[in-house]
Parts: sequence; C-alpha cells; structure tokens
Amino acid sequence: MKVLETPTRDVLRLFMWYPLRWLICSLPVAKAITLLRFMGDMHYYSSRKKCSDLKKKINKLVPRIKDASFAVQTYFRNHYLDQLFILIFPNMKMGDINKFVEIEGLDNLEKCREQQNGVILVHGHFGPAHLPLVVLGLLGYPMNQIGNPTDAGLSWIGKNVAYRLRMRYESMMPAKIIKVNEFLRPIFRALKKNELIMTAGDGSGTDDEFGQHHEYFFLGQIRRMPIGPAILSVKTGSALLPLFVLPGQKKMYRIIIGEQLTAPPGAENREIMITQKFLNKYENFVLRYPGYMHFLDRFSV
Repeated sequence: MKVLETPTRDVLRLFMWYPLRWLICSLPVAKAITLLRFMGDMHYYSSRKKCSDLKKKINKLVPRIKDASFAVQTYFRNHYLDQLFILIFPNMKMGDINKFVEIEGLDNLEKCREQQNGVILVHGHFGPAHLPLVVLGLLGYPMNQIGNPTDAGLSWIGKNVAYRLRMRYESMMPAKIIKVNEFLRPIFRALKKNELIMTAGDGSGTDDEFGQHHEYFFLGQIRRMPIGPAILSVKTGSALLPLFVLPGQKKMYRIIIGEQLTAPPGAENREIMITQKFLNKYENFVLRYPGYMHFLDRFSV
C-alpha cells in the first residue's frame, strides 16, 4: 500500500513504535492479531477516498467479484498484519502455529530436499509475507530470505525510529536476510548446504528493478516481472516451488507449497516459461482473494 511521507505520519509512527508496540508485544498472539486487524478497520473507515479508488480498481481487475467493499477492508487489514506481524513473531510458538496456520505441501518440499541441492520458494507479495518464513523456521527448516530492506525516501523519524526498530525485529526471525542488491554469494552457499531460499516473484513493489525482468500479461495489464528466481533455479539445478499465503479453511491462514515448477530441459527461454507458470498460479489466487495482494493501489484502471 502506498503511504505518503507527512508530518502526520511521523506522529503516528511515534505512537505506533513506542506505546502501541509495547502493547502488541505484551499481548497473547490471538489478541495481538485482533488488534492489528482493528487498526486496519480504523484506517478503512477513515479513508473514504482511498477506499473508493481501491474499490474501482478491484472491480476493474476482478470483474466478477461479489463484494469489492469487503476486499478493500481485507486489504487494509492485511496491510497492518503484514507490516506489523514482526512484532508478534518473537512470541509465536508451535502451539500458535497449530492454532492459526494450516500448511499444505510439505511433502513437495521434502521430496525436493532429498536432492540435497537446496530449494527456492517463490512467493508473491500476498498476505502476511513473513509468515511462511517464520513458520517454516520454527518447524526446523534452515531459512533464508532475499529481500530489499531500505530506508530510502523516509523522513528522519521514518529512518531512525520505524526503520531501525523494524530491522531489529526482523533480525529476531528464525531466518537469514540476504539483501538483493548486495553480493549474492550467500545464496549459492545456502543452496549448496541444502537450505531454503525464499524470494518474491512479483517484483519489489517499487519502481526499482533488481535482476532480469520480462513483460507478462498479468491481471489484464502488461507488467514487468522478475525472472531471477527461475534463472537461479536453472543455473543451480535447485528446485523452484511456488508458495502462497491464503485465508484458511478452518484456521486463520493457509500456507500452500506447490509442486516443482519446471520447463522442458531443451526448451529456449526456460526461465520465462517457468516464471509464467508461477504467475498463472499467482493470478488465480489474486482473483479469488484480491484483498490479500499488497500492490493493488499500484495498478492503473
């Protein structure tokens, strides 16, 4: 979600990262999640114009949607859960995972790890993006995340309060963060050690592009998408599996790890073909749960 840098936002940051952060960290996981959803609701009900714009975009992108207003409300809730779930993760235990998260496809992951060549999990900015990283880490998998943490464009308070504290909490996750714009040797080392690499397959959410991109028809528009995860898979021989966070059927969330994405060995442009397979799956889930996608406000209508 795009949010402008303003003095008002800085005041809200100070409130968020000091008294409210302490409150969230002190609450049981269930109550902390309820509070973050409530914050999303407050933002939703106080942002009439933004909600109207998002509703128009959702109706354009998902013409058959039954309740665009609920999708917009979900979008606001998901924004706060995605951004602030890092305050909840340090308190999460296996009991919380069993209570809130359904996991499908661990057999696909285990089958690929038997090859002893590491596994690449490609995901979209969809739902609480860090949730699979933490869940799989708590399950004992050696996790690595390729990310782009940056304080570019932030105010002084944004850099020295919000960003600084966010980095502190991200360092508490059971995973290593590998910066996408730095040396990528740690990625190859991790794969050789049969570890897991998580990386986004739908770009950075900004105008910046890292690695090679290709144009795809996605949600009715031409979008430039990264083919780096597929290139990494082809070069290293490591399996590439799609990963998604969806609303749960019986619990709050459902993590799905799909079957390995491949292309014929002798085919040209294998990376482009493999990425297309991921995007086909991703688009299907966006059409079903548009409120879970982080970048809705970046689409034109």
